[in-house]
Amino acid sequence: MDNENRRQSEKKNYGVYGLVGLLVVAAFVIGSLYTKVSVLEKGIGSGAPNQAGGGEVQPTPKYKTLNEALKDYSKQIGIDGNKLTACVDSGEKKAIVDAEQKEGEGLSVQGTPAFFINGRFVGGAFPYEAFQEIIDKELAGKGSSNYKDYSDDLQKAYTGGKAFDPEPKKIEVGNAPVQGENNAKVTIVEFSDFQCPFCGRSYPTIKKVLSDYKGKVRFAYKQFPLNSIHPKAQKAAEASQCARDQGKFWELHDKLFENQTEWAT
Repeated sequence: MDNENRRQSEKKNYGVYGLVGLLVVAAFVIGSLYTKVSVLEKGIGSGAPNQAGGGEVQPTPKYKTLNEALKDYSKQIGIDGNKLTACVDSGEKKAIVDAEQKEGEGLSVQGTPAFFINGRFVGGAFPYEAFQEIIDKELAGKGSSNYKDYSDDLQKAYTGGKAFDPEPKKIEVGNAPVQGENNAKVTIVEFSDFQCPFCGRSYPTIKKVLSDYKGKVRFAYKQFPLNSIHPKAQKAAEASQCARDQGKFWELHDKLFENQTEWAT
């Protein structure tokens, strides 16, 4: 009888230990998620600036559909809106977008915006000063693979989840649309999503970089739509490629980012 009671007691204890174990694991997962969200909210000083992940509050859009916005923007930038939307609806540019997205995945891109400055990874809506620091080092021939050779903020971005990784990766500009001189000493390649709010935040930063470093920096844009959280991103990406056929990629690129709240929500 005593042995039976002991066995029953042991079973109860194992059950309690198992439950406690599950609670510990759950607490760890919840804590990890909280930490990631907190880091994203606080920005570069906490190790990782913002990348798209969903959950942001969105205003009511001006346009009911993306095509409605595209036709209006077509008038503003001087291209054929019917031709543009027909191209988008046909899906003829999907393969281009998919190929660039696959390329990004091969470079371990997981969120947007994702930048490669002479191959050195910068993931998120970093402030202008971060780009300035990295670019100045490259121009001076002092770019380094050692994260400790960079500022405290960039070091935190490295140690806080590798939102900054100075180990250069080989990346080709390929057939991507480019701004800047081909012989520029610094090349920035961005993998981006037109519907991503953090990409929208980075847009004026890159505009300032290109203005301040004219002739020294060239910029290539590659598509990386986060379709699981941004349902309009894929077609917006295809639209930019369709606009490229009419010689107005950058004009539509600018319109989509400058007026993101009108169509992307």
